[in-house]
Amino acid sequence: MSGSSQEFNNCLKQFRLHNRMNLFMTLVVQVIVVITNVSLAFFIMMIVNSMEQKNQSLFFCSMLFMLLVVVIYFLFSTLLKYFKNLYMKRALSQFKKYVFEKILKKSISEFNNEFSGKFISAFTNDLNSIEMNYLNGNIAIFNYAVMFFIAILAMAYVNLVITLCVLFGCLIPVAVSLILGKKLVAKERKTSDENATFVDQIKDLLNGFLEIKSFKAENEVLALFGEQNFTLEETKRERRDTNDTMLIAGQISSLVVIIIIFILGIIFIFKGTMTIASVLGCVQLSNYITDPIKQLVSLISNKKASIGLISKLADIIKERVNQAVKEIHINEIKRGITLKDVTLKYEEGPYILNHINMVFSKGKSYAIVGGSGSGKSTLIKLMLGYFENYGGKVEYDDKELSTINLDSLYDVVSVIQQNVFLFDKSIKNNITMFKEFDEEKMEHAISLAGLKNLIAKKGEDYNCGESGSNLSGGEKQRISIARCLLRETPVLLMDEATASLDNATAYLVENQILQIEGITRIIVTHRLEESLLRKYDEILVMRDGRIEEAGNFEKLMKAGGYFSALFLVAKEGCCES
Repeated sequence: MSGSSQEFNNCLKQFRLHNRMNLFMTLVVQVIVVITNVSLAFFIMMIVNSMEQKNQSLFFCSMLFMLLVVVIYFLFSTLLKYFKNLYMKRALSQFKKYVFEKILKKSISEFNNEFSGKFISAFTNDLNSIEMNYLNGNIAIFNYAVMFFIAILAMAYVNLVITLCVLFGCLIPVAVSLILGKKLVAKERKTSDENATFVDQIKDLLNGFLEIKSFKAENEVLALFGEQNFTLEETKRERRDTNDTMLIAGQISSLVVIIIIFILGIIFIFKGTMTIASVLGCVQLSNYITDPIKQLVSLISNKKASIGLISKLADIIKERVNQAVKEIHINEIKRGITLKDVTLKYEEGPYILNHINMVFSKGKSYAIVGGSGSGKSTLIKLMLGYFENYGGKVEYDDKELSTINLDSLYDVVSVIQQNVFLFDKSIKNNITMFKEFDEEKMEHAISLAGLKNLIAKKGEDYNCGESGSNLSGGEKQRISIARCLLRETPVLLMDEATASLDNATAYLVENQILQIEGITRIIVTHRLEESLLRKYDEILVMRDGRIEEAGNFEKLMKAGGYFSALFLVAKEGCCES
C-alpha cells in the first residue's frame, strides 16, 4: 500500500474512532424516522377512503394512526438529532486533530516546500466540504436510500405496474449522474486548488500592507487580487453549473414520474382496479422515490468530490520517505558543528552558499557578519535542517545532519529569529510555550532578555494579542529571546535577533548572551560594535554566499580586508547619526 493510500485510510479511520456506536444509533433511528415519513402516504389513502365511503370509524382510525405517527416521529427525530450531532462533533474534532498533528510532525524543510495556503484551505474550504459532502453526505445518502427502497416496497404493495414505470422514469437523473459525476469530482478538486492559491495571495498581500500603502500600489495590487478572484469564482461557477445540471435532471424526472402515475392511475380507475385514494397514495409515495433519486445523484457526486479532497489532504500530510529514514538521535554536542564544502542553490540559479568550510567548536562564540543577501540567514537555516538539497556535509560531532532525527536536533539547538511569532495568549505562555519550567529558570531567562520592566508593568498574565499586536517590536523580540534562553540548549543560534531593539537594549542582550558559559553561540548580527565584536572567539565575514574572511576582531582589522571596510563604514554611520 502506498503512503498516500495508507494516509487516506488513516484519515477515514478518524471519523469512526470511538464513534461507531453514535453512527450505528444514528442509522437505526434514521430508518424509523423514514418509516414514519413514508407512512404519511397510507394516512392519505385511509383518510380519502373514509371520505369516499363516508365511514366515520375509518376516519377516526386514520386520525389515531396519524397521531401515533407524529408522536413516534417527534421522539425519534429528537434521538436522531442527538446521536447525529454527537457523531459529527466527534468525527470532525478527531479528524482535525489528526490532520493538524501530522502537520506539526513535518520537518521545517518539508513544511517550507509546501504552500501554507494549502493548509489554510484544508482547514477552511476543504474541511467545510468534507463535513457537508462526506460526513453529513453519508448520513443523507443512507437516509434517501432507505427512503427509496421503503417507498418502492410500499408502492409495489399498492400497484406493481405503476412501480415499474416509476423506476423507469428515474433512470434520467441516474444517467446524467454517470455522465457528469467524474467531471464534478475534477471541478471540486480544481476549486480546492484555486482556493489555496487565493488564500496564499490574500496572506501575502495583507503581510505586505505597509509596502503597498507606502508605494501607493493599491490599484496594481487590486488588479492582482481581481485576476485571482475572477479565476477562483469562475472555477466555482463551473462546479455549480455541473451540479445544477444534475439537479435539473432530477426535477425533470420528478415531473415525468408524476405524469406516469396520473396517466396510469386514471386508466386503472376506469378499469376499476384502483381507487382515487390509491392513486393519491402513489403520488405521495412518488415523492419518496423521486426526491431520493434527485438528491442521491447530487449527494453521491459530491461525496466523490469530497473523497478527492480527503485524498488530496492525505497526500499533503503524508510523511515523506526521506523524513522517515532519519533514525539517528542526538542528545548532546561533545565537539561542535562542522561544515565541509557546503553548497546550496535553488535549481539552476547561482549558489546561495558557496563551498563553506567551518568548524564551530563547543562552548565558543561566533559572529556572522556581511552585507544583505550574503547568505548569513541561509547558513543558520541550513544548520537547523531547513534545506535538504545542499551539497557537502553538515556534521553535529560526527553525525551528518541529513541522517539526524530533527526532533532530537531541536533538543540541543535553539534559535532566536528576527521575525517573532507570538500566540494570542499571556506573556508567560508565550515564553514557556505552554510548558512547565522551574520558577528560578524563568526569572533568569526573563532577566537576561530584559523583560523585567515589562512584566513588572503589565504582569506575566498580560495578553500579547494576535501576532503580538499588544506589544512593541522590541517587547516581542525580548519574549522570543527569553523563550529561547529558557530551554538552555547547548547550541544557541541567533539570526538578527536584536535588530528591532533599541541600541542600549540590543547591546545589553547580546552582551549577556556572550557571557553565558558552556554553550556554543552562533550569532548573525548587523551591529558592528567593537566592544562586542572583541568578545567573539571568531568572526565569519560572508560575501556572495562564501566566507570571505574569518578570525578574531584584531586579526581581521589588521588584515585590512572586507571586514575592516564594513566596520569602518558602520562606525562612520554611527558617528553621523
